[in-house]
Amino acid sequence: MTDQNDTHDKLAEAYLEYFRANEKFEQRNSVRTHRYVRKCLRDIRLFAKERMDEIHDHHNTTRKTKTDSG
Repeated sequence: MTDQNDTHDKLAEAYLEYFRANEKFEQRNSVRTHRYVRKCLRDIRLFAKERMDEIHDHHNTTRKTKTDSG
């Protein structure tokens, strides 16, 4: 469970970093800010994919079906 929380926390932190980077990009449209804000978005995509896989695995391993309750 701690691994899932870690990924969730990384995703939340990546969004906050993106938010800060986007503010800087909006204030100062430069090559550096452009690259950094896009890097932040790639990080979000990476962490979102990891979290999506964790959620899917958790669902498939712990889910109870109608036939399980017997």
